[in-house]
Amino acid sequence: MLDWDLETWHETFLSWQRHCPSWLFSRAFTLIELILVMALLAIGATLVAPKMASFFRGRALDQEGQRLLALTHLAQSRAVSEGMPIILWFDAKSSTYGLNIQSGYVDTDDHSSSYALDSTVTLETPVIGAIPVSEQQDEKLGLTDGIPFIRFNPDGFPDPVSQQKIVLRQGSDGALQLVPTVNGLGYEIQPYHADPGH
Repeated sequence: MLDWDLETWHETFLSWQRHCPSWLFSRAFTLIELILVMALLAIGATLVAPKMASFFRGRALDQEGQRLLALTHLAQSRAVSEGMPIILWFDAKSSTYGLNIQSGYVDTDDHSSSYALDSTVTLETPVIGAIPVSEQQDEKLGLTDGIPFIRFNPDGFPDPVSQQKIVLRQGSDGALQLVPTVNGLGYEIQPYHADPGH
């Protein structure tokens, strides 16, 4: 066992201090400074948290809107490429929607698909005016009564009997609507504004 006196310890410490980097002996934070920084971080987090939650909720609505718009493009493309009417259907009660070839044209549709909405998003299918009658008189062929739909004819154009507005709503944060484009050749997503009188 080594028996060093205080003077030897002091000389050894001073020698060690000269050879060590200077940052090792720089002044550290005090406890009060650390508590102050933590308090500022906590205050900042409480101010930012509601905005961040709203941001993430809004992203779910945007993603559903983009998926729905992409599905209209897919339906239009399939109608032209396969030469058959494609149905994009909406079931607001079960919060689902899907895409398939209109019943009666093929036995099975290998490319049919259905999607469930995000749990925070609801689907609405408001009725706007009187529903026109299709030239083919088959707008309900293969569809459950009361299920709104958008039908793309083999030429790629939406059938006039198609649903004119689909509303995606996320609580009171906002809503989007899928509506026909101005030229009537497809659909687009817009911010939802309630129609007067509806």
